[in-house]
Amino acid sequence: EVIAHVPEEESQVDQVEGNELDNKVLNADGAPVSSDVKDAPVQGELPVKTETNLATEEIEQGKGLYLLERTGFDRGLLKSLQSWSNWHEISKLPLAEALKEITIGLSDRFRGIQISPTTNKIAFVGSPGSGKTTTLCKFLANEVFINKNTPNVLKLENGMPNPDDSLRIFCEVIGVTLFREENNFPSPTDQNPLYLDFPGFSLSNTNDWHDAGESLDRLGVDTRVLVVNGAYEKDIIIKEIRLARNLNATHLAITHFDEINNATKLWPILFENGLSPICICNGQNVTGDFSTNIMNLMITKTFPEELYSRGFKHFKHIN
Repeated sequence: EVIAHVPEEESQVDQVEGNELDNKVLNADGAPVSSDVKDAPVQGELPVKTETNLATEEIEQGKGLYLLERTGFDRGLLKSLQSWSNWHEISKLPLAEALKEITIGLSDRFRGIQISPTTNKIAFVGSPGSGKTTTLCKFLANEVFINKNTPNVLKLENGMPNPDDSLRIFCEVIGVTLFREENNFPSPTDQNPLYLDFPGFSLSNTNDWHDAGESLDRLGVDTRVLVVNGAYEKDIIIKEIRLARNLNATHLAITHFDEINNATKLWPILFENGLSPICICNGQNVTGDFSTNIMNLMITKTFPEELYSRGFKHFKHIN
């Protein structure tokens, strides 16, 4: 797993007990399934409607929201849209204009997220398969080749096996020193930041997350980045965020973004989790792209060009 650098602030959250988590989320030791496969819309011939808009009459019949849902909007996001003070006006607009107003509203709300700056000690945590080590490597490469810094890496086992072959080789290639003892590493500076790598934590064991939090407290690590696989089901991502409260996570990184067919499920997660978005990553290896321009990527993924170029004729066909 494995690149780059950015900013954000920590939020102190109460510990979450395992029994408070959603039981409907699958056991962490299993391989989560992408919701984009499960949520594929059912195809079928539908009567043609002459106007494609969200007129009040359609809203009263429940069809306006259905129309947005047909464009791929997550139901959680639709519920959030209905709470907007100007939703009634938006609902009367033709679909193209309504989507434009929704784009503006989402952008404004994203800009309202409090972004916490990062420190010179940054830990990456997450469940197995989240892409946390790959993300860490992307940050390391950014430090070395873009920021011209000399970072160090501390790899912790935290009571669990944490093989270091891929990370060790990557560090050797880019000239980064890898440490394995928490009492044996140089003091970090802005030019020599310290990155910490942990093993993947089980979604079924709250203690793994709590113990990691104690280790981070002991080491004085304030920037704690939760890495989640964006292609996983929304419930799984939410469960990871709840578990990460046990280690006082401060930031959120989203991986496998290129594998997501429907990014609208991520908007409520970004708005409501209390974590500072730090980056979005594509690909499953260190050569994949990553970006800190999260809002633009989310807008582009939510409103793809084909939705405007050919999608409206298709979405005129509603029951």
